[in-house]
Amino acid sequence: MRDPLLGAALRAAVDAAFETEQVPLLQRLVDLPSHTYARDDVEIAAAALDEAAAAVGLTCTKVPDPTGRFADHRVYADPSVGDGPSLALVGHIDTVFPRSLGFLSFRRDGDVARGPGVLDMKSGLTSVIFALRALRAVAPARAGLPVRFIVVSDEEVGSPSSAAMYRELAPKLTGALVFESGREGDTIVTRRKGGGLFTITVRGRAAHAGNNHRKGVNAIHALALLVDRVERLTDYSRGVTLNVGLIEGGTAKNTVPASAKCQIDARFETVADAERVAAFLNALQREPFAGLTDVPERLREVVVEVTGGITRPPMEASAASQRLRGVYEPYAAACGLQVGECPLQGGGSDANLLAADGVPCVDGLGPYGQHFHETEEWCSLDSLRRRTAALACFLAEEAGTCFR
Repeated sequence: MRDPLLGAALRAAVDAAFETEQVPLLQRLVDLPSHTYARDDVEIAAAALDEAAAAVGLTCTKVPDPTGRFADHRVYADPSVGDGPSLALVGHIDTVFPRSLGFLSFRRDGDVARGPGVLDMKSGLTSVIFALRALRAVAPARAGLPVRFIVVSDEEVGSPSSAAMYRELAPKLTGALVFESGREGDTIVTRRKGGGLFTITVRGRAAHAGNNHRKGVNAIHALALLVDRVERLTDYSRGVTLNVGLIEGGTAKNTVPASAKCQIDARFETVADAERVAAFLNALQREPFAGLTDVPERLREVVVEVTGGITRPPMEASAASQRLRGVYEPYAAACGLQVGECPLQGGGSDANLLAADGVPCVDGLGPYGQHFHETEEWCSLDSLRRRTAALACFLAEEAGTCFR
């Protein structure tokens, strides 16, 4: 901390507002269900965040989803930012919990807060709001920071709509802090696996299994041969996994199936492997049985279609992201948090998208907790308070730094 007195004042300001205002905002957000595909619900929850952002002097730019399927994304900023460069503070308002689960309310037991999205990641959103609030209270001259607070509505389904917004913003971003759930030991996420979702559809020819079996072209048989080819791409030593998780086909047991399809979840640690996997799968359209010598001739008549692609590229560690981590960590330590780099994470976040667009990123800066995406989800309120204070201190001193 460059200015210990400023740091102490910011921590005191965070503490003063925590129980009386920050926890109530968290409760309000958690009590507003916001399952990704429940567009109206997400919009109501986002509107509550709009109010909180306006109270700390931020303007709101709404970025609609072109398809209308998802609620508007938000980019909050001090009016002085304009079209200029800024640090990104990144989160999402959507959750994985539909109303039908009946898991809809905030509950507290001492340090533990429970409820849908309390960890992933509505608590992280309050951290940003109240770090900025502390700055306005303690150092109003520094409140007009070069930061953009980016909140999307589709992160839990892979950010299919907001990815384009990230690409457009990326050249203006000097770095990004992402407020996904904190990890054990307060370690900071600098690497995440990437992922892809692919669908292989095979079209053959139907025939009566008893009278005209010879005339049929069995799409399920052909797909079974392709499933083996796909699964053999898994290479644990490289961190590459392909999982054929869903498969369907046929219409009746006595009909040669005319169609079959499968869905594939692909994961990879490097951009090079992501590109290699995507190229292999797409090539199945042209040469589905390349390298196979024992394929019945009639199966070679099938038509294969591959759809989908890489949904999130891998977040690979970079010198720039390590620099950003190194600058943030002393502020975290000063607030009683541990420091260190988190092991490679299997799940993706919007940090994957920003890192692929060349923005230095650190992730996992939300509070510690467990069981995200489960009805047992909880977060530590003390961890949230410390993360909020660490962010306030970091922003006060470092928001104008370019980490590229």
